[in-house]
Amino acid sequence: MRTTALEIDGEAPRSENGTRPDPAERRQAAIADLKASLRDLLRTLLRSSVGLVLEHVEDLAGTFRKMAASGGLAVGAVLGGVRAGLAGKNPIWGALKGAVGAMSTGMRVAIILALVLAIVLLPITVVLLLVALIVLIVVAAAKSGS
Repeated sequence: MRTTALEIDGEAPRSENGTRPDPAERRQAAIADLKASLRDLLRTLLRSSVGLVLEHVEDLAGTFRKMAASGGLAVGAVLGGVRAGLAGKNPIWGALKGAVGAMSTGMRVAIILALVLAIVLLPITVVLLLVALIVLIVVAAAKSGS
């Protein structure tokens, strides 16, 4: 246990030569004890606060992991966009990749089939739109001529 500048009974401790220290020496000893106590208190506070912060950060990271694992398309898209934005890449492309990454295998296959079907049917759609446009022009010309 540390000794303090003042004894319990109120008398000042004696120095090595047996004389009592003067008040300035006692004040300096008390200030030194106070500084040492404050350093110990600050050290303890820092250790406990850093420990609490680390616990909360680990809890938050676990929550984000759970959300990413079971959050669905929206969460996957948001996380993908944020990840791409932080990496300096296009966040829209990152969001698209994150959403596709969160999909099930069956859903990915269905989207690929829909894209292939759209590409195959695109020429037919263009031809049908051109035929419809020709019909509208002919109808408009017939109405204006009569």
